[in-house]
Parts: sequence; structure tokens; C-alpha cells
Amino acid sequence: MATDSQGTTFTFAGSNYTVTSVTVTPGGDLLDNSHLGLASGANRTYQSPALIDNELSCEAYGVTAVSVGTSGVLSFASTTYTATVSSSSVAYSVGELVKQSLTFKVKS
Repeated sequence: MATDSQGTTFTFAGSNYTVTSVTVTPGGDLLDNSHLGLASGANRTYQSPALIDNELSCEAYGVTAVSVGTSGVLSFASTTYTATVSSSSVAYSVGELVKQSLTFKVKS
């Protein structure tokens, strides 16, 4: 069943953001542990990562400067995370509202 995202709130380090999109990427990449001893035509083998790297990316209106490395409590969709900003940028474009892009590394 589809879920309506309207009305979802986003708060980081005590500041509220008017967010236009959010992408949550849990986990991390599988590690390829294939080796030359595998038979020709065999499938590759994988294992789960030793360290998990959960990420949350968003676009929001405004020019609030958020420095890379800033840590705080992030609340989104009734879930609270401990988060650190890993990427931050602001985009200005003719005929558009100013938007910022933020990427957080989050602990679940």
C-alpha cells in the first residue's frame, strides 16, 4: 500500500527544515569475497559488511549553512537518529527557490 509523505517533519540539531525530498539508504554494500578457486561460470560469493553505514539524504528549502562534521539528533518520520553531516551544499538557480542538500551518516 502506498504511503503519503505529506506532513512529514524533519528536524536536525534543534532546527526544523522544509524538506522537499528524503532518501534513506540503510546498511552498506555487500563485500565480494569471490576468489580464483571458484569454478568457471560459478556465481560470485558475498558477505555482509563488518561495519554498517546508514545514510539519509535530503533536499530542503533555505540557505541555513550546516557544516560537515556537525552532529546532533535527527528526527524524521517519527524516528530519531544520532546523525553526523557528511555532505552539505546550497544551490541557487534562476526561477527556483534556494535549496540545500544534506547527507547524514546515521546510527540506527
